[in-house]
Amino acid sequence: MRLSGWWVRGGIACVFAAAFGTGMAADTAYPDKPVRLVVPYPPGGSLDIIGRVLAQKLTSSLGQSVVVENRSGASGAIGTQAVAKSSPDGYMLLMGSPTPISILPNISPAIQYDASHDLAPVGLVATGPHVLVINSRTPARDVREFVAYARKQGRPVSFGTFLGSPQDLAGYLFARDTGLSLQRVSYRGSGPALNDLASGVIQFMVVELAAALPFVESGHVRAIGIAADKRSPVLPDLPTVAEQGLPGIESGGWFGVFARAGTPEPVLDKLSRSLQQAVADPEVRARLASVGVTAATSTRPEFAAHVAREGERWRKAVAEFGIKPSE
Repeated sequence: MRLSGWWVRGGIACVFAAAFGTGMAADTAYPDKPVRLVVPYPPGGSLDIIGRVLAQKLTSSLGQSVVVENRSGASGAIGTQAVAKSSPDGYMLLMGSPTPISILPNISPAIQYDASHDLAPVGLVATGPHVLVINSRTPARDVREFVAYARKQGRPVSFGTFLGSPQDLAGYLFARDTGLSLQRVSYRGSGPALNDLASGVIQFMVVELAAALPFVESGHVRAIGIAADKRSPVLPDLPTVAEQGLPGIESGGWFGVFARAGTPEPVLDKLSRSLQQAVADPEVRARLASVGVTAATSTRPEFAAHVAREGERWRKAVAEFGIKPSE
């Protein structure tokens, strides 16, 4: 049977109209209920702090509550897996960072998700340096004094860390370059580790400046060096580790938002726009700066490319040090 040109043209037009209308409907209707922002670490860490700042602003821009949900465990893998296996509808988002996204998949075969296929990058939020911190009762004021003190103890230095994190790898670099032996003590997140450092359970950490800052300001822990190529404006008098003779120890983190792969494009685009607007807000930028991180925005493709580069960078680092899940 032959169809007239009118019917063919009309049918094609209807198909395009339906597809376009569906996309517009998804964009317009979303969100029509609260959105969960999963932070895969306990409260008190830098990712948690950043997530709560964002959630407040996104609640305003999206017109629905954005609720932070802490799902900690397995160095961030538990919360990340929850989002990676969730419904692809944009109602469960992930506050992501290098450890569960770029590093753990290169270390542990037990990881039950593939970040490159199961998650959709929405946008970069911030970057921040790491800082070397010690218990405030330790008789050392800088890196050199701490290394000298640790050597005199004649035993391994207890080092609080998180398996497969940038901080963990910074610890390997520190041990390599100073000749110290480290006794690694693993934690679920920086909050519990900093509490133990403050109480003297462990002696030393490399941690996000955003998480360490309240402990440093209260005097419970002492910062002895910034693990970055330049000083932080938050602690301008604190020299970098490189300034103190260890140029190879630079460590920092990035923080961004992910959705479940397969989430409708209009929803991802709306989230991306809202996220960029939130991070560009002067109040948000000031709040992030006050806790030691620098606001950073990106498009979805830019963030996806960044995540891919990070995955390759950490794959090489893990191979260099031969890190295994049991370590």
